[in-house]
Amino acid sequence: MCSPKIMQLVNEKIRKQGQSNHVSRRNFLKVGAAAAAGLMVPHAATTIKASSLFRQDMMGEIVDLSHVFGAGIPTYSPGEDPVSETVVTVEENGFYIQKWTLFEHAGTHMDAPAHFAADGETVDNLDPSQFLAPAVVIDISAKAAEDDDAMLTVEDIEAWEAENGEIPAGALVCMYSGWDERWSDMEAFRNADADGVQHYPGFGGDAANFLLENRDIVGIGVDTLSLDIGASTTFDVHLSVLPAGKYGLENLANLGQLVGQSATVMVGIPRYEAGSGGPCRVLAMM
Repeated sequence: MCSPKIMQLVNEKIRKQGQSNHVSRRNFLKVGAAAAAGLMVPHAATTIKASSLFRQDMMGEIVDLSHVFGAGIPTYSPGEDPVSETVVTVEENGFYIQKWTLFEHAGTHMDAPAHFAADGETVDNLDPSQFLAPAVVIDISAKAAEDDDAMLTVEDIEAWEAENGEIPAGALVCMYSGWDERWSDMEAFRNADADGVQHYPGFGGDAANFLLENRDIVGIGVDTLSLDIGASTTFDVHLSVLPAGKYGLENLANLGQLVGQSATVMVGIPRYEAGSGGPCRVLAMM
């Protein structure tokens, strides 16, 4: 885990501070990380100061577009709820760890191309440059308030561009329907009818194809459980966007805060080996 040089620096620091030879795992990691940083960055103080200035002057307000991941969150299919188990605790064992059992497509998450394409890229092979993108948020909340099966259409895209200019290259295009306000109520969020058919907004197939054929996008995002409308049985949007090498983000939160604003989205996702997708932390920098 640590090189002999880092171990030596840690021990020297301990002796100088008059600490005992017993070092907790947490404190060892803290000191070791500081020592490693000192070895790798000769001018660490300058780097930290510059980083702080970058945060203040360049990033602006940060909006979290992710829901809290936990047991009992809405899922596309019943029985896919994440399950957590506390394995050890600070009180009993000196440190805290949970064990999670989950499906890749739960919570705020990514659909990678491989989710719907046999030869599509998996999460671990996606180009990380795709994870930082200009955000385009198209508001269809008025339509969604009147029609649970509302779709984002080509006309909605054209109306957005008439007001804001053409969608920039490398953009992540997101649908804001206001559906995220239902997140705390699983039944309302899934909105299934007596036959089990779900009803919530999504992209229309024509709109997805328009973006793929006429705009240079990295992917699309929605504040609902699916890129397609909930009642879809053909999954046209999934079958066009993902095999085209783009990704989809589902169950986004707080997109309403980006409507009419300029923002950059950063998608954080672990490199799941051969992953078809996975839970994400998605941030928007205003």
